[in-house]
Amino acid sequence: MADTHVKDPSWDTDLLWHYFHDVTTSAPPPLAYGKFYKNQDPLGELSNRHRVYQMLVDEPVNTLPPPPAADAQDPMGNNKKSMIPWNQNNGGFLKSVNNELWCGSIIKIVFVRYMGWKMVEPAAHNFGKDVAGGVKWTIDKLSKNIPVRASLGGTHYVGIVGHRSKDKDNTDFLCIDPWAYGAHGTTPDTIIYAGAETAFLGISKRSGASWTYTEGEIVRWVETPP
Repeated sequence: MADTHVKDPSWDTDLLWHYFHDVTTSAPPPLAYGKFYKNQDPLGELSNRHRVYQMLVDEPVNTLPPPPAADAQDPMGNNKKSMIPWNQNNGGFLKSVNNELWCGSIIKIVFVRYMGWKMVEPAAHNFGKDVAGGVKWTIDKLSKNIPVRASLGGTHYVGIVGHRSKDKDNTDFLCIDPWAYGAHGTTPDTIIYAGAETAFLGISKRSGASWTYTEGEIVRWVETPP
């Protein structure tokens, strides 16, 4: 079957397209990370980069599971079957980490497996009040096909994988979010990417001296391996 996917033209840089469409080499998990995928992906589907892209833009069952139910006994249960590799709440992944919350770690695992990060602890770029400097640093990394992990104050992490600059003071960043429907997972936050609605991506916005994520969480620092 012919590949009908088209790059989303709204992004100046887009590492999802680069690493899950343009790059076609197999991406098996590093030996140290295999245990995290053995329950989630016993058939090895996620080693196929293009298969990951299909899940993200073609398959609602994976990219847009039913929103969490606030009053349910297991509010994130709808997400447990999604095979998106950065899905913190995949049932197999949760089993491998004893149901702990690994949002920062799963982003690192994905960046190492698919996007060229070294398997070392990333170094923080603390930009303080220099938001413009932090944004410039991040865009420079993205232009070299290096993804960036962003801390929202230490309680949640997202992975920055693209950007679009509106003007010198306003930039949007495309983010992978390990928590479907946003940082809190309790409101139906979605975006349209490559023509498809997805719950596993979000947009971080820099406006002047402010840099926030979907529900107003402040981007505190950004990081890549040294």
